[in-house]
Amino acid sequence: MEQQGRVVDVHVFEFDENGKNIYGVQYPFGSLNGEGQILQSKVRCVGPEWMFKFKTAYTPREKDLQDVHALALKYGFEIPSTHRPPGDT
Repeated sequence: MEQQGRVVDVHVFEFDENGKNIYGVQYPFGSLNGEGQILQSKVRCVGPEWMFKFKTAYTPREKDLQDVHALALKYGFEIPSTHRPPGDT
C-alpha cells in the first residue's frame, strides 16, 4: 500500500501458544520485536536490528542500499562493504 510517499509491506503470520511460527512468513523467533504505527494503530513489525540483518544478507538492489543506509544512520549500524558505494571503505 502506498500513500503520501510511504510504502507498507504487509505479511501474514500466526504463532502457536509457544511462540512458534505456524503459518505464513517464517520470520525467525524473536524478530518481530519492533513496534510501528499506522495512523492511530500500533503494529508489531520486524525490529530494526533484524531488518538490517535481513537487508544485508543478499546482493543489494538500489532500494536495498537506501534502506540499509537509512537503518545505519538511524540506529548506528556499521554498513558492510558489500552495501557501500564503490570506492567507499
